[in-house]
Amino acid sequence: MLPLFIAYSVFLVVLSVCKSAEWFLPTIYGLEHWLGGDKWMHLKLAAGLSFLACFASEQVMKLTLMKRMLAVFVFLSLALLLDEMLQYIIAARRFEWLDSAYGVCGLASGIATYLVILMILAGIF
Repeated sequence: MLPLFIAYSVFLVVLSVCKSAEWFLPTIYGLEHWLGGDKWMHLKLAAGLSFLACFASEQVMKLTLMKRMLAVFVFLSLALLLDEMLQYIIAARRFEWLDSAYGVCGLASGIATYLVILMILAGIF
């Protein structure tokens, strides 16, 4: 899962850079539309990122489950907020707190999905 997480993370960084540089905008806007709009895109892409990060963290973090999930959430939240703050200084982009809120909700939902899957695999559900 670690390579998949890294590849997905690189994809998201490239997506953000391309949007900031105004490259491939029709394709990016098409992706936004396909995912339900700008806000839903933030939520869904963040959910996928945190879901993959949870599995990847099993390989690199020797912490208890809850400490690992907290570390994943804090690290990804800071990365998400940093990306959003960088948009404040880029003329082609615009900073929105609501984008950050949807992204953080997406991170939480990805972690929750991971925890539900662990419970199913453990026979709790």
